[in-house]
Amino acid sequence: MAEAYQIQSNGDTNSKPLLELYVKASGIDARRIGADLFCQEFWMELYALYEIGVARVEVKTVNVNSEAFKKNFLGAQPPIMIEEEKELTYTDNREIEGRIFHLAKEYNVPLFEKDPSAEKRIENLYRNFKLFLRAKVEHDKGKKEPSRVEDLPAQIKVHYNRVCEQLSNIDQLLSERKTRYLLGNSMTEYDCELMPRLHHIRIIGISLLGFDIPHNFTHLWNYILTAYRTAAFIESCPADQDIIHHYKEQMNLFTNQRETLQSPTKTHTIPEKVLSDIRTKGLAPDVNVH
Repeated sequence: MAEAYQIQSNGDTNSKPLLELYVKASGIDARRIGADLFCQEFWMELYALYEIGVARVEVKTVNVNSEAFKKNFLGAQPPIMIEEEKELTYTDNREIEGRIFHLAKEYNVPLFEKDPSAEKRIENLYRNFKLFLRAKVEHDKGKKEPSRVEDLPAQIKVHYNRVCEQLSNIDQLLSERKTRYLLGNSMTEYDCELMPRLHHIRIIGISLLGFDIPHNFTHLWNYILTAYRTAAFIESCPADQDIIHHYKEQMNLFTNQRETLQSPTKTHTIPEKVLSDIRTKGLAPDVNVH
């Protein structure tokens, strides 16, 4: 039913709660991580608890179409979290978040600090991106190559402009704060939400939409680079092919069989010009990523 994809525990394990997170498997290969954003978000939060020894964590991929999964979880959809000691199963996102929140609070882990400014900047970013994605995919139907953003009709371009405006606002926030993550030098729930969504925007933007995150948003790109150097993100990140397949399924786009047979790759690098700008501004002088 499930493919184990575990975070190995360390230290004294008996006194720590065991949290099993079931995440959706790839639509290409059930042994790989799928591209569900909520699954990755909760995985990152749990990793933060695991990393400082608060909990034992096991992550397992599940094929939601398998009879074994349907029988065991009675129609529930990943993410699903099980707490063995208490014999509790959490199938609602709010329940999962609530349990992680209480564990973080119990052990004084600053994972859920509130910041209205950061919250406002990232709010609706993904929603606006999906509106742009649907509109542009519909506009490009039947074309061999994605149309250029400059050539789009005004009613579609408005969605693109909203996405860029929000990305610019996040870039500005990071520029003002000069912090590694959104709130400081430690990862919070806001980063667990934003980092995967930025990565999806980047991968799908390049592969399906013919656009990239503007290269002049240097502080935002430095933040993306931070994601690519953060263990919680790296461990939970699906392959590029699985992200693309996930959106093609959603958009009812044809998937070439050759794409499903490709060896999985993960884009955890940034453009050389952007990297040069980051170095010039002294944001991450030690980076050696190309």
